[in-house]
Amino acid sequence: MVHLVIHLLHEAILGGPVFYRWMYPIERFISKLKSYCRNKRYPEGSIAEGYLAEECMTFCSRYLEDAETRLNRPSRNDGLNDHDLAETYLFQSYGEPIGKVEITELDDISWIQAHRYVLFHHDSIEPLRK
Repeated sequence: MVHLVIHLLHEAILGGPVFYRWMYPIERFISKLKSYCRNKRYPEGSIAEGYLAEECMTFCSRYLEDAETRLNRPSRNDGLNDHDLAETYLFQSYGEPIGKVEITELDDISWIQAHRYVLFHHDSIEPLRK
């Protein structure tokens, strides 16, 4: 591994910027094509048929106004604006939970009981208790 560092500079000079050699987008596209394969005996025809079906569905869905397709699906964050999102989230990963959300507030006695339970029963508190 130490010897590998010596060759990195020479490889960067020969290859240029890494995005010219990066295979990730190509590998993702090949993975998508492999997912179209239904018949393992004739993979080429099966992949071509799946790709053609995907292209036809995309083309047709561009002209459907009343039906919900993957191209005109509403965003999951329609109800929030940027100001609300900045206050709501610590990180920039926006999204809404799927399903019913129930928020339960504890009264003072229950909160104290839960706090004491963690203090007396959690292993990471043991050094602090001693």
